[in-house]
This record gives sequence, C-alpha cells and structure tokens, in this order.
Amino acid sequence: MNARIKLTDVDRPREPLEVEVVESNARTMIVAVPGTIMEFQLRRSQDGASFEGANGGRYFRYDPSAATSREKTSAASTRRKVAAV
Repeated sequence: MNARIKLTDVDRPREPLEVEVVESNARTMIVAVPGTIMEFQLRRSQDGASFEGANGGRYFRYDPSAATSREKTSAASTRRKVAAV
C-alpha cells in the first residue's frame, strides 16, 4: 500500500489535497489522487526544499521536513503526562 500525504495548495492553504505516493526519490515524487485515474509529478529544486507541482490550475507544495515535525509533535502531545510527586 502506498503512503498518503497531504499537499498544501498555495492559494488555498486550508484546502489540502490528500494523495497517495506512487514513486519518490530525492528530486521527484509521483502522486495519485485516490479514487481517480489522475497522477501528477512534484519536483524539488534542491535537497531540503519543498516538493512543488501543479495540477488542474492548482499549485501544490509538500515539505517532508514539516510533515515529520508535525508527526513528532502529535506523538508527543498524545503521551500521558505524569505529575512529579
């Protein structure tokens, strides 16, 4: 099964697009829109940069480092906090 990620629309940041990663390497990522036959490519200009690409008049961005940070923050906030005695 392919990983699912959320792409940010630069013009509509509150309307992310969830996609499945079909193929990925250091510079390009091919993604598919679930429930459709639509695939498109995101590219990054240099290491550490966001992946960027357009589809159907919308321009999307995906920052893997931001996604990793959110996952760590989410995991930390779901841990039980124990009061010191």
